[in-house]
Amino acid sequence: MATKPWEVQAGGTGAATATQQEQLPSDAPQDMIDENDPRLVSESIEMNTDADAYAQPAPPPDAKYRAKLKLEGVDDGKGGKKDYGVKSTNKEPKILYYETRISCSILDPGGRYDGITVYPEFGGSVGTLVNREGASKISTILARIKRPDGEPWAKKGLRYTQKEWIDLFIKSLMGEPEIGIETQWQVSCQACGEEATARKKAGHEFRYPTTLKGMHRFPREKDPSKNKLGQLFDPEVVCQVSAGHGFSRAQARVVGFLSLDELKKNT
Repeated sequence: MATKPWEVQAGGTGAATATQQEQLPSDAPQDMIDENDPRLVSESIEMNTDADAYAQPAPPPDAKYRAKLKLEGVDDGKGGKKDYGVKSTNKEPKILYYETRISCSILDPGGRYDGITVYPEFGGSVGTLVNREGASKISTILARIKRPDGEPWAKKGLRYTQKEWIDLFIKSLMGEPEIGIETQWQVSCQACGEEATARKKAGHEFRYPTTLKGMHRFPREKDPSKNKLGQLFDPEVVCQVSAGHGFSRAQARVVGFLSLDELKKNT
């Protein structure tokens, strides 16, 4: 019987699944296998000639998933990684805050999306910068993941310095805790973005490309073989500003977090 998304899952750490591991080439010495081994010559198999083994699969559809959180860290400026760094806002008055980066590995009991890694917007960036509602990205996550004793990592009314908040967040991710995530297809034209950046550096007026958000705003998938597999939308879209920029491909971004209890109520 298939497990529910909110039940304890096996695997899904972002590493290759058992089936994928079996298919990976091994560096270990290989036994000599007879070219006429019965496993190769006795069984007839049918291959799907309508499918394309070289085609890049579509991103996971917009939905809520159970996932594992992983700390990715930030560049240390020496070619390595460190847990977090210091950033400042662009506008005056400058506000300093701590930033790190995270990823989420989907736990799919059905197996189709299990182990796929997705990132929050802006490259997985999360930090201690507080918004107008008094919340930060890391406090939002801390309130939705639990310690080994079942208590949330951040309870209501907790007051810490920014350094204490980021240290608590790093500590909470050491065991790659499980959380609910909400994903959304997003895409923007890379060529338009590069042109806007160049104009900005040159001191000219510029405008960054609009991001297309939401799977249902993408074209319908016309390939019947993909429809049979449940893919109803085409993740590739042509640039609306200049067709010469070609196509861009959607990526699934994490746009929200839920506690496992909230996930259970919403799936």
